Amino acid sequence: MDDRPNYFVRTLISILVVALAVLVGISFAFGQPQYGITGGIITVILIIVVLVLSESFNQLSIGKILSLTKEVAKKKEENATVKEENKELRQNLFQIVSNIQQSQVNNTFNAPPEAWLKLLGVVPATEPKDEATTEETPSPDTATQGQSREDVFRQRNRQRRSAEEIGLRKFIAGLSLPESSIIYGAEFSTAFHGIDPIMERRVVFDCFLKGTDVERFVEVRHRDMTSPMVMDSLYIMLSKINLYRQAKNTNAELILVIVSTDFDQESRAGRYERLLDSFQPAIANKLLRIEHVQVTQEEAQKALEEQQPSLL
Repeated sequence: MDDRPNYFVRTLISILVVALAVLVGISFAFGQPQYGITGGIITVILIIVVLVLSESFNQLSIGKILSLTKEVAKKKEENATVKEENKELRQNLFQIVSNIQQSQVNNTFNAPPEAWLKLLGVVPATEPKDEATTEETPSPDTATQGQSREDVFRQRNRQRRSAEEIGLRKFIAGLSLPESSIIYGAEFSTAFHGIDPIMERRVVFDCFLKGTDVERFVEVRHRDMTSPMVMDSLYIMLSKINLYRQAKNTNAELILVIVSTDFDQESRAGRYERLLDSFQPAIANKLLRIEHVQVTQEEAQKALEEQQPSLL
């Protein structure tokens, strides 16, 4: 846009105004009646006024009220510049706000506040672990064979739980860790609540091992106690540990200790193999590690006998 004034037009208007002014002066001084203001003089004066105002203002309107408007071209350009800057500023501000919101979402898992990180951890469980999922129940065909068969199942379940406790002690003993780094019956602290976007569920691990390079959660299962319910429980544990690893930005894993015994003759073929196949992604991502421990019937029975006085 060319903002320079047109001097040629201004010169013509100035000459015309001067000529009209001379005509008004001559008519006023030498006209008849002399020194009289006639309608022609008034008309010429109005024409002069209009010409002068048309050069001074961009808009001139004569209606019920005389209205004069003067718009400075420089002001228009400044306004246009300000509008463009405001548009860019709004776009940048929107982008900044979006980045901040995304950063806050990411910080929940990637860069949580230091104070929150101190609270996020593993503590001893306030309630004992629910053993309902580790119980083996007799099948319908065997349950009808009498109470003796149910007693056999209950006795075998007790021996298996005893074998799991022995297997946990054997596994811990093989690591040669200080007692200060071991938490039996561990769960996540209350700061972990609300991190899982899907479900809030209390998870208790058999043991937690605090290390400098890796945090290890330990879960002990008998080789035959790998039912679909147990696999669902393991899936939830792995999901919680994965969220814990992302939130704290640490290296954590679940160690599944598989206890094998010599007193189980009715091994359920295929269960353990299905468990391995199902959790191959977790094993590949170093989220799950499987260890094996052998426990004899004598060791399990001896542990049961030692527990009898405490129960009584």
